[in-house]
Amino acid sequence: MTAIGVTTWAVNRCAWATGYYSYSNPYYVNQSTTVYNYSEPIPVVESYPQTADDGTTPTPDVSQKGLDFFDRSMQEFYTGEYDKALASANSALKEIPNDTAIHEFRALVLFALGKYDESAATLYAVLSVGPGWDWTTMSSLYPSVDVYTEQLRALESYRDQRPQETAPRFVLAYHYMTAGYSDEAAEQLQKVVQLNPKDELSRTLLLTIDPEADVPKPEVVEPPKPTSTIQESQLVGNWSAKRGGDTFGMNLQTNGDFTWSYKPSSGESTSVKGVWAIDEDGILALDMGEDDVMLAQVILNGSKLDFYMLGDTQGAEPLKFTK
Repeated sequence: MTAIGVTTWAVNRCAWATGYYSYSNPYYVNQSTTVYNYSEPIPVVESYPQTADDGTTPTPDVSQKGLDFFDRSMQEFYTGEYDKALASANSALKEIPNDTAIHEFRALVLFALGKYDESAATLYAVLSVGPGWDWTTMSSLYPSVDVYTEQLRALESYRDQRPQETAPRFVLAYHYMTAGYSDEAAEQLQKVVQLNPKDELSRTLLLTIDPEADVPKPEVVEPPKPTSTIQESQLVGNWSAKRGGDTFGMNLQTNGDFTWSYKPSSGESTSVKGVWAIDEDGILALDMGEDDVMLAQVILNGSKLDFYMLGDTQGAEPLKFTK
């Protein structure tokens, strides 16, 4: 295995999406009309391409009905029919609930409608599990830059009228980042963190843009070191763990494939797949593809395995797996 390095972004993304960190969306309001429960992070659905026994690479099941709704929503958005676009996006998510692109597009529709609190709740869940779109992608959804600019100016005006609210600033920071205005995005995120110091994602985004930003820097909790070398053969098998009301599963196969499952105390079970390896220092790497790599210091004691996420800034309890 090559030398291991990990950014704060990557650690937080994997930690939230796989259940290692507890998750809180400060913009989510529990409403019966909400199409998706944004109090939970959107499960990571990308997985490392795995080859079947017949040598083919299986194609993930995707609802054609959901894709049709998504296409319709984008067409309605392009022509300025934003209420219809929102309804179609909601229908698409009912068919494909874990597609972050549809969630991100839904946040854009809410932005166009001036529903900034709802847009913030959606974006927070999206950005918790990965970076957002670039300007090329976003601008292609509009008939002209002028239409987008008018909506952005409306958000800036809304922010100016409510300087103590974090939701419009968070949405505005996202749009500035997407358009490539890093300094302006950092300014908004700086204010968000000042108004809500417990907003871990905004602090992470801010430090990603500006590592020297004037915010308290989280201290990384150093895990214990193993006292002996761990062999791959010792890790192969099915491992399970419980923490609080959450349950975790980790299946490490001899061919280098793995499956990670997570079932929160309230919510649906999710799983990701990929390839795994262990180095001489006892660092376990779970590679899910798409630049998603979960790194952990593991301490093995017979059929027990303590799992410490590398780069932990929250002091989370390790997962205590058993075979």
